[in-house]
Amino acid sequence: MKDKIRFKGIEMFNSFGVSNVSMKQIADSLNISAGNLQYHYRNKEALLTIIYDTMISETLHYILPKSTNITLYHYQEMMLSFDALQSRYSFFFNDLVHIIKKYPDVGKRQEAINLVRFKDARKLVDYYVQTDRMVPETGLINYDKMVHVIWMSSTFWQSQRQVIKTNDYQINKCSVMDMLWSIIMPYLTRKGIEEYEQIKNT
Repeated sequence: MKDKIRFKGIEMFNSFGVSNVSMKQIADSLNISAGNLQYHYRNKEALLTIIYDTMISETLHYILPKSTNITLYHYQEMMLSFDALQSRYSFFFNDLVHIIKKYPDVGKRQEAINLVRFKDARKLVDYYVQTDRMVPETGLINYDKMVHVIWMSSTFWQSQRQVIKTNDYQINKCSVMDMLWSIIMPYLTRKGIEEYEQIKNT
């Protein structure tokens, strides 16, 4: 029953948003009493915390392989996996600011995870520089800022599409991966560009 409630919560949160779904509505949709639901999850925060834990556990495979043969393909695979995660838990990314304000414990955990990811992403960029896939950092190039821009673009990709829907504007109609590649393309070396072209042609 706990799993059924969790799955139904994700489904309803994705459809209507966290703030628009009550625990009673979740109970009614499962044809169980509010008391039965409360036995498993005492309130929405408890349910959201379990859903968050499940979501985070699904990101563990994003860790780079302990190998010296890391290519730009791994960047693409991580970003595509993150995009798929956003599709499964779209409510979390669409309602991120609300969730952080309403449920500060989840917000603190999400911030801590993001800070770790920034460090890991910077290590990946440094590796690409060391292996001649990206140009060295200079006074005009700040890779910490580039990492942050990639995080913003990937995290808020779905929500920005809801903000700008007009057919006259085509920039955000591309795939998230096309957008993310456009961020790092100016920093790729000839070797990096050749590797990128191989990835695009496979």
